[in-house]
Amino acid sequence: MGEEPKTTRRDFLKLAGTGLACLVIGGVAGYLAGSRKKPPAPAPAPTVTVTVTKTAPAPAPTPTATPAIPREPLKIGGMWFMTGKFGTYGDMAKKGLEIALEEINAAGGILGREVQYVIRDEAEREQVLTNIRDMVERDKVEFLVGIDSSGDSLKIAPVIEDELHVPFIVTHAATPKLTECKKRKYVFRVSMYEEPIDLAAAKLVAERYPDAKRIANIGPDYAYGYDSWKAFSTYLKKFKPDVELLEPVYPKLGTPDFGSYIDQLIAMEPDVVFSSLWGGDAATFIKQAVYKGFFKKVKVYLNAMLGATDTLKAIGSDVPKEAEVWGSGRYWFEYPPHDVYTPNKLFVEKFKKRYGEYPAYVAATSYTALYAIKHAIEKAYLLKGAWPTTEEIISALEGLTVPAPMGPVYIRPEDHQGVYEVFWGKLTLDPAYPHPVLKDLVIFGPGEVFPPPLTTVVEC
Repeated sequence: MGEEPKTTRRDFLKLAGTGLACLVIGGVAGYLAGSRKKPPAPAPAPTVTVTVTKTAPAPAPTPTATPAIPREPLKIGGMWFMTGKFGTYGDMAKKGLEIALEEINAAGGILGREVQYVIRDEAEREQVLTNIRDMVERDKVEFLVGIDSSGDSLKIAPVIEDELHVPFIVTHAATPKLTECKKRKYVFRVSMYEEPIDLAAAKLVAERYPDAKRIANIGPDYAYGYDSWKAFSTYLKKFKPDVELLEPVYPKLGTPDFGSYIDQLIAMEPDVVFSSLWGGDAATFIKQAVYKGFFKKVKVYLNAMLGATDTLKAIGSDVPKEAEVWGSGRYWFEYPPHDVYTPNKLFVEKFKKRYGEYPAYVAATSYTALYAIKHAIEKAYLLKGAWPTTEEIISALEGLTVPAPMGPVYIRPEDHQGVYEVFWGKLTLDPAYPHPVLKDLVIFGPGEVFPPPLTTVVEC
């Protein structure tokens, strides 16, 4: 027999880009898990003897009405920060949602139903739960998507589970506690949570900087910042037991002046600084750190959320030249490569043509959320032959693979968490782009950095 052909990651991405990966869920799951084992051959079917007895023909069944597909539009409710310092996140998310909605409606909607959306501002801090309830009870949305804040996601999830009972697809909030501390029936997440990014960062430091001993941290003063440092430091200690973990620094979200925090970090004399600052905070910190000479003393800086184009635009030309600055995120517009993965190529081209900028990850994840809903409804409809119930849509979401801009996203049935590849890249100025970009990407497969379902190093 001839040698069995091997499928490389680039080959797989080409296949996934055609949409065929959605039809071969088991194969996609195996790829994402890093498995190279061949499935066992099916056992031969047993011989069965059937005795046929002639009887009178059964009476014709009484016709029953097949539940009709609803005629009214399908409403999706979204919530992100739409105003304030983090309003660029909501703006990007809305743009990604709009592109998906227009594509789907141009192709006939979801089983003929036009898709519409309602958006509420997460920046209305005292109204988050009220606005979530209003979208379901007053606006009659059938699905909820979005949420920027990890803290907000943990407040909303019990309301979804205990009261509202609608599928809730998270596109940004990154705390492991949302999906990994317990399985929630109605809550799904198509964006990457923080722990795989943090684990990949720990691998990167251990492999690239073996002489680094003193490790510092700066992150936002709430669940996401605490959990991110917990995950990174735990895994780094596993890979490099001899490192010294310095006292973490936690400025308030939206801090306008990082001067005192920068001074604290410099005084610690760290070899590496890990950061989970995001959005405007991430950009403000880097700009002020450049001004204060931080990067002349700290030679390695990793930011888990630097791979957001809105943040990079805010950094502008203030890219540190004296240090190696690494960034990651839930999506990077140049990966997967456009020459091997069509969904990302088409998404970036359409986004750039319409909005005159490159998409940030929140645009890609909101786009993915809407397509996850579409594919799940259509999958459930094929099994039933009628508009599916909420429970049937939930079953269809479990184990679904979506050919998303960030690569094939497999939604694990065990925890409803989407898994895909993790990247880290170096912050660089490139005249071909209007803002700093990430280059020299290091890619980590899901099997390398995603913990098993329903496990996490953070405290639940």
